[in-house]
Amino acid sequence: MPDLLAQMKAILSLSSILLISCVGSAQRMQQVYTDHPDINKACIQFLSSEKTASNENEQIMLDTLYKISEQNIRETYLTGQIVYVPEAGEGKHFHLNKDGKPEYYRIKYETLHAKEGTEFFCAERIRLDLEKKFLATSTKLKKNPLDLKTRQELETNLGSYLKFANAVQGKSQIIRNFLFFSLGKYMKGDQGIPISPCEFTQKILTPLTIATTDLKDADPKLAWAANIQIFTAYELGFTMAGYCK
Repeated sequence: MPDLLAQMKAILSLSSILLISCVGSAQRMQQVYTDHPDINKACIQFLSSEKTASNENEQIMLDTLYKISEQNIRETYLTGQIVYVPEAGEGKHFHLNKDGKPEYYRIKYETLHAKEGTEFFCAERIRLDLEKKFLATSTKLKKNPLDLKTRQELETNLGSYLKFANAVQGKSQIIRNFLFFSLGKYMKGDQGIPISPCEFTQKILTPLTIATTDLKDADPKLAWAANIQIFTAYELGFTMAGYCK
């Protein structure tokens, strides 16, 4: 039985490689694996330039991502820009629509090589997963802001975000844009708090540095400055109210 399973996994891996070479489109192949159960783990490993996964299924997915990224093609991707919205006094990047898909505040089309296209696919996929986790946790936090289990859940989410930041360090600005959070919407009392504000400024320093390194456009600079200001002010109030140790 173990030999049979090994053979089946080898066939699956070979089939993926053959399919990639036949389809000839990195984007179409990426979309095939959008809902694959191992895609998030494989994506974080791919972005971190790791070659070895923790189990065979993840290894097949990781190898597939590398194969897709090695295609000698360039394709147009729908990406988004970070923008500052004066009327709202904050920056925006994207939000989840009713189907849980990303909708970018300002659409942009970029022509990317397969490697950067695969990085974009993975970064978007991980960022979506993080957004959903933050939203789910914030719903619980709204009901009980001081619940220790929920606060720990927030810290776990933040840890995943920090790991993601390290994985995209040195990548193009298109990829690093996914570190941006539209924090203002969480400050209005109807969605709770996505990240524990206690010592948030200290925790966010590394991702902020990674995200804004070599950032030249004025619009995203204003967006980042406004959103960090929103949260640091909230952190101060949270601390003064005695919620932080």
